[in-house]
Amino acid sequence: RSGQGSYRIDTSRSAPYQERTRVFEQNTEIEVTLTFTTDRPGGLVRSVAADGSAVTVRQHHSFVQLPELGSYTPREFDPRGGYGSVSWYDFATPIQEPLVKRYIRRHRLEKRDPTAAVSDPVEPIVYYLDPGTPEPVRTALLEGGAWWAEAFEAAGFSNAFRMEMLPADADPMDVRYNVVQWVHRSTRGWSYGNSIVDPRTGEILKGHVTLGSLRVRQDYLIGKGLTAPFVEGDEDPQDILDMSLLRIRQLSAHEIGHTLGLSHNYIASAQRDAGIQSVMDYPHPRIRLADDGTIDVSEAYGRAIGAWDKVAITFGYAQLAEGVDERAEMERVLLDAAEQGITFMTDQDARPAGSAHPQNHLWDNGGDVIEELDRMMEVRRVALDRFGEQVLRTGEPLALMEDVLVPLYLHHRYQMEAVSKVLGGVDYTYALRGDGQQAPTPVDADSQRRALDALLRTLEPAELRLPRPVLELLPPRPPGFPADAEVFTKWADPVFDALSPAAAVADATLSFMLNEQRLARLVQQPVLDAELPGIDEVLAALDEHIFGEQPDDAYASSIVDLLKSLYVEHLMQLAQGASMPIVRAHATHALVELEDRLGEVGEQSKTAESPMDIHLAVEIERFLERGWQGEAPGSAPALPPGSPIGMP
Repeated sequence: RSGQGSYRIDTSRSAPYQERTRVFEQNTEIEVTLTFTTDRPGGLVRSVAADGSAVTVRQHHSFVQLPELGSYTPREFDPRGGYGSVSWYDFATPIQEPLVKRYIRRHRLEKRDPTAAVSDPVEPIVYYLDPGTPEPVRTALLEGGAWWAEAFEAAGFSNAFRMEMLPADADPMDVRYNVVQWVHRSTRGWSYGNSIVDPRTGEILKGHVTLGSLRVRQDYLIGKGLTAPFVEGDEDPQDILDMSLLRIRQLSAHEIGHTLGLSHNYIASAQRDAGIQSVMDYPHPRIRLADDGTIDVSEAYGRAIGAWDKVAITFGYAQLAEGVDERAEMERVLLDAAEQGITFMTDQDARPAGSAHPQNHLWDNGGDVIEELDRMMEVRRVALDRFGEQVLRTGEPLALMEDVLVPLYLHHRYQMEAVSKVLGGVDYTYALRGDGQQAPTPVDADSQRRALDALLRTLEPAELRLPRPVLELLPPRPPGFPADAEVFTKWADPVFDALSPAAAVADATLSFMLNEQRLARLVQQPVLDAELPGIDEVLAALDEHIFGEQPDDAYASSIVDLLKSLYVEHLMQLAQGASMPIVRAHATHALVELEDRLGEVGEQSKTAESPMDIHLAVEIERFLERGWQGEAPGSAPALPPGSPIGMP
């Protein structure tokens, strides 16, 4: 029903699947084979099924014995602590106390010697790797997962965490084994760190990591675009293989971290000095220009557990001496970390396009996100200027250059997103009453204006154009190598065109800059502090940058035309659809001023100078008279996926 066909179960081809129906010491596993049929299968189904009209899947049911209640001491949830939680209602709670009980999710871990500052555990936490994982990925996963031993050492446990290969006589369905599974799928999908959890206490009974095998290939693709390593055409570049395996180590630690109970911490990348401050962040490869002008990928990803990870494991797992006030001690752990600039911010404050925190982002780098965007744009420009057939091995179709070009051309997309959130940004924490953390504070005026200037620079034709050798070399796709979602949508399809990529990335920048929640904050902030930029300043800067641009050649002129069209479309969307009336008013005012500048069509004294100006004059006049009578137009092609494909 979501575009893939209306399926019905075929009971004649559905039954219990006995091979995977098993009984273990602490769990019973029941699996069934289910066949669903349709006469109109969708494209995604056809791409992975032998016959999309009849899809057979297995559904698995786990019945897990819960531990004896009282044998495990739960730890209270704290929003500053970086853990996921379980919650339930206790209706016997006194009226003056919270009705909802919240505990963190964590494994059971107890010291063999509770009086020792550092002790071996009664039972260590062991994760077992899928023996089907190939080398060199296998070693990388074992090494990355083993990073967690250092965090447990900081929490007072020696030999508390280790990685091993799954024994030949063990079954990954057995709840007694925490497993890291290596799986194949049709896209470079998300990896997952899931757990089976006692819903009464938050105790993790089994960690189960699922890693997609194509993720490592995406990093290798990124490395090819950055370094163009195939000068002779038959090289085997070790540096980009090493970079890809660094990412796999981090991914192993990240997903295992989820199964230890930890949530994402996206502010960590802004708090790092060297290396990485948390494996629970989403890392963007940190690429540097070497002194000789070449691109260096050797330090693209971190090589160890981070400072936040040690804090989080201490908060969740440290075993306290008898008589110590647990809540007070855990409060001290978190506030001591905050004093050192080590804090926690997670998905709800990072993923939305309109989110406000200036340092909490996915796939970004740097304590100063503006400075990092400028540096990243320089790396991107150097790599683009060198881009050519050297990104392919001898014998590969030249059209596959586009596959390598896409992540390089969009190298800055997430850093741009991070910088956009400095505009109208607010610095805040998950503060509790009495913990002494600062109140929400608007980003200072200088940083907001620096962010605005940096974003405008990404919209300059010089940054949006593609090098001429790329355009001259790229042919249409040959037979056997069809285009997929990973390449640009092209207006000139099947021929690669010079403008579709520019329109897609420029539209993304404008979408973040003109996000209606961001603009609503820009309406509000100068009311409270006259020094801060307002919505009028941002719109005026965009207007001047786009309509005041004097292109120096035909290519730049076409890019400027696209920018004009995209900007006007965004203004129309805001004027008609923004929730805040003042945002609608400013967008309408900007359109009226543009109409006056472009001139009314039909008046000889105000004839527009270009076809795009004439078109926009007509569109604005029509819109101001009657608005959109249907769905809002959208002229920009969609960006190819950046994050793994599928729902996170």
